[in-house]
Amino acid sequence: MALPRRCRAITAPPITQAGTRQILRRHPPGRNRFRREGEYWTVRYEGSVARLKDAKGLRYLAQLLGHPGREFHVIDLEGGGSPAARPAPPGVRGGAGPGELRLRPDLGDAGELLDAPAKAAYKARLDQLAAELAEAERFNDPGRAAAAAAERDFLVGELARAVGLGGRDRRAASHAERARLNVTRAIRAAMANLARANPALGRHLSATIRTGRYCSYTPDPRAPITWEL
Repeated sequence: MALPRRCRAITAPPITQAGTRQILRRHPPGRNRFRREGEYWTVRYEGSVARLKDAKGLRYLAQLLGHPGREFHVIDLEGGGSPAARPAPPGVRGGAGPGELRLRPDLGDAGELLDAPAKAAYKARLDQLAAELAEAERFNDPGRAAAAAAERDFLVGELARAVGLGGRDRRAASHAERARLNVTRAIRAAMANLARANPALGRHLSATIRTGRYCSYTPDPRAPITWEL
């Protein structure tokens, strides 16, 4: 008489502080996927699948991945990708989430590039990145090290731009500058989370995503890649 098979309980992998549930098993090669499913995104690249909690940066990346080679103005990205969303209605201030810079509808002085809480958050994140980089190098994890170094360099550059001689805060030229900061910060944070979940995808995005006043996804035309969105 055949003995019954032993059953083993299967528990879902925990969600990390970054809001990432990483699927540790390998999947057969198939189409790359970057799709939102409720409050989470399913991201598949080179056979590895990860689940990430919804964030603005992931929405911006999905917009870019869906239009390879096309440049999006940061104001269009914040408005959901519609060029018609670029001019703000008179008297209406752009909404800003926690840690984001509030947009102004006029083209005049938009205030400090980084206010005191934002600068403090940048410096705290730099301390975290220094620890992450040291740990990645200690465990010989080049993907994680590259992601941490890229985010560190971006934050150092933004702090340098925001503070002038004598420690005086520089002023933003227009609302577009604040949109650039908000969008770039969100995209870089999403890329860092993706790199931790899938180092190969982190390297791909680091080589193909361009941020600034205009953002784009520019994969190598000699190695075409498609995404299910």
